[in-house]
Amino acid sequence: MKNDDIPVVNESSRVQILTSIWIIPIIALIVALWLAWQYFSQLGPSVDVIFKSSGGLKAGESQVKMRDVPVGVVKDIELLDDKRVLVKLRLNKESKKYLNKSTKFWIARPQINTKGVSGLDTLMSGPYVQMYGKKGKGSKRKFTGLEEPYIDKDETPGKRYHLAAPNSRDLSVGANVYYRKIKVGTLESIKLSDDGQKVDFTVFIQDPYTKFVTTHTQFYRTNNLSLDFSASTFKINVAPLANLLSGGISFSTTNKSVRDEKLSSDYTFMLYDDYAQARQKVIGFGGDSFETFQFQFDEPIGNLEIGAPIEFYGFEIGHVVNIESDFDSNKSLIRSVVIGMIDTSVFVDLKNSLNAQENLKKAIKRGLKARLATNNPITRTQYIELAIDKKGKPGHIIPTRKYAIFPTMHSSFDGLMDKLAEFVDKLNTLKIDKLLDSVNNLVDKSSPKVQNLLDNLNTAVLNSNKLLKAKGTKELPSKLSKTLNELSRTLKSVNYLIEGDSSKSILSAEINTMLRELTKMSRSVQRLTDKLDKKPNALIFGDD
Repeated sequence: MKNDDIPVVNESSRVQILTSIWIIPIIALIVALWLAWQYFSQLGPSVDVIFKSSGGLKAGESQVKMRDVPVGVVKDIELLDDKRVLVKLRLNKESKKYLNKSTKFWIARPQINTKGVSGLDTLMSGPYVQMYGKKGKGSKRKFTGLEEPYIDKDETPGKRYHLAAPNSRDLSVGANVYYRKIKVGTLESIKLSDDGQKVDFTVFIQDPYTKFVTTHTQFYRTNNLSLDFSASTFKINVAPLANLLSGGISFSTTNKSVRDEKLSSDYTFMLYDDYAQARQKVIGFGGDSFETFQFQFDEPIGNLEIGAPIEFYGFEIGHVVNIESDFDSNKSLIRSVVIGMIDTSVFVDLKNSLNAQENLKKAIKRGLKARLATNNPITRTQYIELAIDKKGKPGHIIPTRKYAIFPTMHSSFDGLMDKLAEFVDKLNTLKIDKLLDSVNNLVDKSSPKVQNLLDNLNTAVLNSNKLLKAKGTKELPSKLSKTLNELSRTLKSVNYLIEGDSSKSILSAEINTMLRELTKMSRSVQRLTDKLDKKPNALIFGDD
């Protein structure tokens, strides 16, 4: 090959950057940058939520849902020093506007409650984080998770009411509230009072049912099982499954009343154990008017239990909340301090301007005291009764650092109950079988004499019947009536004759008086005749 046939390559002094070999990597980089921009532009905020436990959540798998729509994913789970769990969430871009003070997070799990069965989807997909929020101003990135599902209390119009009871009544949060067996609300909270002497409840009643809640409303726990033996029938009423699981509350209202009280915002209703207890006669205005007192006794209180009633004129106005006893070495007996709560609104007098506390102090100055009482000689169950001490000196309330001391007196029925109990014990020891055998033997031995007496009595009755059925006995009333009528006519004639000549006769006045008496006698005999005519045996057996 000749050198002339070799092509000549012109060399250039410039550097060639954009060549065909770099086109593909550049395009790939542009696409990657575009995808990265798309990813980060749609990427939402990162949120930290602290829970007591992870609840089975898994990083990278468990979802975050809002109104059952996926809005994010669990990115990481960390254990904190205080034994709580930090769950890091990555939400989408649209969720940013819901992150504010109203946002709530909780872990969705399978649940069976008053609303039914929920969270069954977690059995297949596993637990997930449920989110609640409203659009609003501000931005928040750290939250404390809830242990129970959040219920928006502002979405449904209605009112909240406060209830109180000596115990929880076996209720749980979420229980339904009924009025005439219609669901009208929900039990929102149950908590112990600050002094630990009662349990406070908060119920939410929906509109328009709030108009049925007045000062004359009684709240009570719905019975899960009731038996009815009325009208010769036997009925068993079982509450719905929701009530069996978490209980229920019902209320009734007496609309007709001579009183017209306004329901204040802090009014507290008493939550009764059942309908029968709620329908008992009540006195006072209720509400948050209970005051705690201590009662000091040196009598046996072995049958006085916590929760026993405190009564006043037959009305239950309070209950016992605690009993403390110790030995008195000086008197060699057991002294006891009973803590009780009294509804002081009982002592409100609508006719005067004094308040309940002033009226209570006034009654105590007049002799009102507390004493132990029992109304069952068999079980000897005790309660506290407020009564007037007519023999003792008037007392007064003694203030102390904690609870004021209510004046007390000895029970006047203690000796009577002891005698009744002793009588019952003796009755139980009697040999009833032998006593009955002795009575039977006595009756058997006396049978001939008793039979003879009955025969004689029967004979007397038969003879009396024969006498009354005799013809002469039946004709006696008519003959006697005829004779008396003739005698009456004769006396009238004589009376007329005497009255006509009364101006000439000296004895006319005396005769006139005698005739009047005879006339009265004839009328009495006439009434007797009429009685015999109607009932011939009246002379023997009487008017009855």
